[in-house]
Amino acid sequence: MTEWELDTNQGLGVGISLAVVIVFVNVGLVWLAAVRPLGIGTFVIGLAVLVSLGLLGLIGYWLYGLARSGYSLDRNALVIRWGLTEQIIPTNQIERVLAGDEIEGRIRFIGGLWPGHYVGYGEVPAVGSALFYATVSPRHQIYIVTPGLTYGISPTDRDAFLESLHKRLQMGPTQLVEQSSRRPGFLEWALWQDRLGLALLAGGFLAVLALTGLLCFRFPTLPRFVPLHFDAMGNPDRLGRQAQIFILPLIGLLAMLLNGALGVLTYRRQRVASYLLWGGTILVQVLVWTAALGILGQL
Repeated sequence: MTEWELDTNQGLGVGISLAVVIVFVNVGLVWLAAVRPLGIGTFVIGLAVLVSLGLLGLIGYWLYGLARSGYSLDRNALVIRWGLTEQIIPTNQIERVLAGDEIEGRIRFIGGLWPGHYVGYGEVPAVGSALFYATVSPRHQIYIVTPGLTYGISPTDRDAFLESLHKRLQMGPTQLVEQSSRRPGFLEWALWQDRLGLALLAGGFLAVLALTGLLCFRFPTLPRFVPLHFDAMGNPDRLGRQAQIFILPLIGLLAMLLNGALGVLTYRRQRVASYLLWGGTILVQVLVWTAALGILGQL
């Protein structure tokens, strides 16, 4: 197979710069949360940090793919390698090859987009659904059209690649290759298509998040000591410092993490058991919410 490289310098440079900026912003946000009084602003800052950490992980995944990217071509197949993903396109399935500047209409793109990095999915006018594995904008990519899917690529030596591809298409394959896609195993989990499972997981997470936000909102108005336990008559019989009220969402968080992880591990073999574990998380959230509202109602 002939190997064809991409110009990844710009994409890696911009992506790493974005990651560094996010890290510095997070450090500033954590410092701001530490020096200001605990309240709803602290919760908003924490939420921003949580979202940015997810974005940082996604950028890191994209950068890994970009650093380990390339194309391979012989008479039988074009292979796109992008990190842990590999797309195998048999040459006998290639119907035509288009240049981006030849396409009329708007090319729709969704995915990781910054200068030097265009990886995602979308739609090409008059062609259909497309996957993009490129380092240049959609208008400057080469599109490999097959019956079911189109692939956008960007070899550095564009003219030489097109010449080599056309020669191999004219020569024909020496053996038949199956069109296939290999992705990281976690992306193939059936869980991502399970609406009930995802709803239970999301419900537990949102319940913890909402309770934390409520307690942050009420924290500035709490007395120095709050009731943590009540006797049979409903009278408080144990007090604690106001910050101890956050033990309740912590219990919910630990239950969510433990049951969530156990449910994921057992999902493939015992899906019902996973539902029970995730449903148990919802029950725990109901209990901690009831306790929290009871405490706040006594103040």
